[in-house]
Amino acid sequence: MADGRYIFRNCVPDGSIDIANVSPGEIMNRSWSFRVNMPPELQSQLDSGAFDPRNILRGYDGELYDGDGNFLAEVNTWQAQFNFTNTDYQAAGQKISWAIPQSYTVTLTFTETVVKDARILSKVITGIKTGESDAVLNFQGVLRGHNAA
Repeated sequence: MADGRYIFRNCVPDGSIDIANVSPGEIMNRSWSFRVNMPPELQSQLDSGAFDPRNILRGYDGELYDGDGNFLAEVNTWQAQFNFTNTDYQAAGQKISWAIPQSYTVTLTFTETVVKDARILSKVITGIKTGESDAVLNFQGVLRGHNAA
């Protein structure tokens, strides 16, 4: 069975970002939250329905890259969510109100991130300084099928 891949491009920091979360004797992990500014891309195996999510053994192979394609962090636990905004519409004489989709956002949350070097923090910190360009990152999540090594 093929692997399934989710690609999230133009991710920008959103909400609370752990810059340090230290416990004695533990690997330093950080929690991150991003808004995804482009629609997610699904590998054709996922999109066509050939990749059945009931057969997933693990889903912890995530990789975070900067806009130049440099590997920044391994993401062991992650979640992606669509958040929809609707407007109510009630036609004259109807008792039911319909939801009319207006917009959506995609939120990407990492709860276990192993930072490979200081470049990721440097990009985020530099991006909050006046006059500097914002940190824009790309994420690839891989779901391994039963037959994957």
